[in-house]
Amino acid sequence: MSAPRRAAGGRGLPALPQPDVARLQPAAGPPASGALHDGLLFDGVDLTGVDAGDGRFLGCVLRSAAADGLRLAGARLVDCRLSGLEAGEAPWAGSSWQEVVLGDCRVGAWGLAGAQWTRVAVERVRVDFADLRGTTFTDVTFRGCELRDVDASAARWTRVRFEDCRTGHLEVTGARLQDVDLTDCELEAVSGVGDLRGAVVSQVQLARLAPLLAAHLGVRVAG
Repeated sequence: MSAPRRAAGGRGLPALPQPDVARLQPAAGPPASGALHDGLLFDGVDLTGVDAGDGRFLGCVLRSAAADGLRLAGARLVDCRLSGLEAGEAPWAGSSWQEVVLGDCRVGAWGLAGAQWTRVAVERVRVDFADLRGTTFTDVTFRGCELRDVDASAARWTRVRFEDCRTGHLEVTGARLQDVDLTDCELEAVSGVGDLRGAVVSQVQLARLAPLLAAHLGVRVAG
């Protein structure tokens, strides 16, 4: 039985329920592949190389742990919080997240291709490369994040917001965006600019994107 939740909110996302840590049961060991984990606290458990693929996490907290190579491919997370995780590689492709908060994590290669997120908040996360190809995000907020290289090719994003974020390179070729707010995200480079339809950008961003938009449309600008 999942433990009771308490709400936590943010400017860009409605209040998300979170596990009440005081009521969680300390986990006896790392999570397992294909297993059900309900109302468990993984606090400081070494998650290096752990295979928790296709597992289910209900009302769980994973925090302050080495997590390099932690496999969450195909896993389902509901009403969970992940915080303080450090991982060179995070193979989490095809995972499903609902009512999840991910915060204060450092990831080298974040493999989330094909993941489905609904009502997710990502806070103060640093990522070198984020593979978000083919992801389906609905009501997702990135807050205070540094995402150096993001491949969101063929993604389907609805009501996704970036607050106080910085992105070195954003690839959106083939993406379908609806109400995606990029106005508070510092963008250094964008590929697939023709597929930004449905995104909201600032005037400063528009000025920087103008040459790319002109090239995409085949417009020549006279000097």
